[in-house]
Amino acid sequence: MMSYARFGAIGFCLWGLLHVVGAAYILITTHTSGPGAGYMIYGHDGAALPAAAGGILSYFAYLLAISGLTSIFVALKFNWSNSQVGLTLNTMLVAAVELGLVLFLILPGYLSIADALPGLGLFGFAAIFGGVACRRDPSHV
Repeated sequence: MMSYARFGAIGFCLWGLLHVVGAAYILITTHTSGPGAGYMIYGHDGAALPAAAGGILSYFAYLLAISGLTSIFVALKFNWSNSQVGLTLNTMLVAAVELGLVLFLILPGYLSIADALPGLGLFGFAAIFGGVACRRDPSHV
């Protein structure tokens, strides 16, 4: 039977994969159809955008991808073997990213909670299962 730690690691991997795929979608849309198309994800009305808009959105996508890849790496390297350090690192990283999502995209109304639910749900799943694993067997560092 699979351990709680591995369920947590899978949750963090899926969270990371979701963000890598989302970043790729934003980059592809922005670079093939222009920044306006990239911003339409967030309800852009099609009005003219400043010249830097595409670069800013691409940088945002890059940061999402780096966050996702880091979460996957930590999950596979540390969370899979029930490392408390891995759980702390991934929980802090993902919580920081999700806090930014809530503060800057959900609260102002650019993104609905329903749109954000997959990432928030995967974070909750991963943190709960990883926490249960570390609580049940705290001997792993």
